Amino acid sequence: MTQTKPLSGIKVLDLTRVLSGPYCAQMLFDMGAEVLKIENPAWGDDARLFQPYVENRSLYFEFVNGGKKSLTLNLKKPKAAEILKSLIADADVLVENFRPGIMKKFGLDYESVKKINPRLIYASISGFGQTGPDALKPAYDILTQARGGIMSLTGYPEGEPVLIGVSFSDMIAGVFAMTAITTALYQREKTNEGQQIDISMLDCQISLLESSMMRYQKTKVAPKPVGCRHPTEAPFQSFDASDRPFVVAAIGDATFTRFCEILGCPEVSSDPKFNSTAARHENLDELGALLQKIFITKTAAEWVQLLQENSIPVSLIQDLDEVCHDPQVKARHMLIKSEAPELSDIELMATPIKMTSLPEQTSRPAAPLLGQDTIDVLHGLGMNDQQIEELKKEGVV
Repeated sequence: MTQTKPLSGIKVLDLTRVLSGPYCAQMLFDMGAEVLKIENPAWGDDARLFQPYVENRSLYFEFVNGGKKSLTLNLKKPKAAEILKSLIADADVLVENFRPGIMKKFGLDYESVKKINPRLIYASISGFGQTGPDALKPAYDILTQARGGIMSLTGYPEGEPVLIGVSFSDMIAGVFAMTAITTALYQREKTNEGQQIDISMLDCQISLLESSMMRYQKTKVAPKPVGCRHPTEAPFQSFDASDRPFVVAAIGDATFTRFCEILGCPEVSSDPKFNSTAARHENLDELGALLQKIFITKTAAEWVQLLQENSIPVSLIQDLDEVCHDPQVKARHMLIKSEAPELSDIELMATPIKMTSLPEQTSRPAAPLLGQDTIDVLHGLGMNDQQIEELKKEGVV
């Protein structure tokens, strides 16, 4: 029996731009939903202009919009809002990431549209949420990383705060939004009612501060960055081999004892300065210096092979070229082909969700050209070619 994807039959209206919302809607598509992307007819999603390009296609845009349909609507025009309301009547989910208040100006806020479709799941993603004194402030990933504390924890002691190397706040907001949407769809099965979802990039980041926040709550002293090591466990850090750095996570007393035996320094594990987690943490610098003298004597590949053979957690610090050729990444099909003919040599990041009802991804349909499905969608609403041409002349679509 052929399995259907988990969200097969779910219709999503994607009114989002750039990253947080499009990433959420991309995951919904990958789970089987039909996603209609609503874009401004003048230029569309800003991400269409983001580098790098291949054959005039933005790879940034491609990565979070594959397989969606594209309808252009100028929501500043009342006729465009009416068209969207017609689509809302038959939709399951609407996702938007406008600044709070903008959708209300269009007459498309949740309180208005739930009268059209009480079963609609209406997800709003913003920098600071729909409520609070700063709800209307503009937000970008770098701002929420800075304000949410994660930059203060990233980097090396005595160094400057460091931005995480990916748009962490944007993407984690997309993940939480997708989680909330699927949860709301499940609840709708019981209540037959939709609801509004309010996702804040700042909120999402705060929720992930884990041990750093817990340590602050105990001491009331803000933790500082510790570089490429764990703040409480040791050895759980990077070391330099003779050719390149790698990381080791030999935590727990039994693992540390075995680790020292493999390295040829069994006496270290019985030294009172290192014979417990607390002692190793107290003497981190001394332990790190001692181990560094040993690790510099072999290549990283030699250490990785030796430690892996003895079940000690270890890894090279891989660049993206190595990631793309990693056999585990390949085995998990985490890099997939784009079906856009111009992008035959390009691989995209796949969804990390593996389910028995979800066929293994090997490719993703191309992202839509701006407005490529506008005529078909409007025909589906009962409009004829003459009416559509008038809407184009009026700047509605």
